[in-house]
Amino acid sequence: MTRCQLGSENQSAVLAAPIACLMNLSLSTHVIPNQWKTACILPIPKTAAPLAPSDYRPISITPILSRITERTIVKDYIYPSFQSPPADLAFSDQFAFQPSASTTAALIHLLHTITTLLQDNSFVIVYALDFSKAFDRVRHSAVLEKLSRLSIPDHIYNWIEASSETIRTVPNSAVKYLIS
Repeated sequence: MTRCQLGSENQSAVLAAPIACLMNLSLSTHVIPNQWKTACILPIPKTAAPLAPSDYRPISITPILSRITERTIVKDYIYPSFQSPPADLAFSDQFAFQPSASTTAALIHLLHTITTLLQDNSFVIVYALDFSKAFDRVRHSAVLEKLSRLSIPDHIYNWIEASSETIRTVPNSAVKYLIS
């Protein structure tokens, strides 16, 4: 039996403590290792024969330790703070980035609202807007300001504030190496 064939329980036990230590140290000091802040942007074609940069969809490949830490922060701090937000930060009509929300829930909510309005009105006007690249246009300072009003511990907020990414693009020739 080779070392790689040993039970995964042994391998995970060996790695769990140092990884937890790194994550806890990063959270408590709100210092994020530079390696955690590097994302490789991989251009994936949207069309069969891409000709222009707009024919590509950027896919971000981020380090696993930063993703695990971010997922822990979201699950343990962000989602719970959404359950009892301040009155001026109501999330009742938001369906994205919440654990039990979905596009299906948004459509059901919209249908219910329209049906309720039609009980007292002969017609309802619905305006649907599509904000092109809306996520790319979000002001980070506005998001941080809203986060600061949630019941998130200071060290978690400081870690989020410090987590601005350094981006490195990956040439197509390096894609095989990254994926394998």
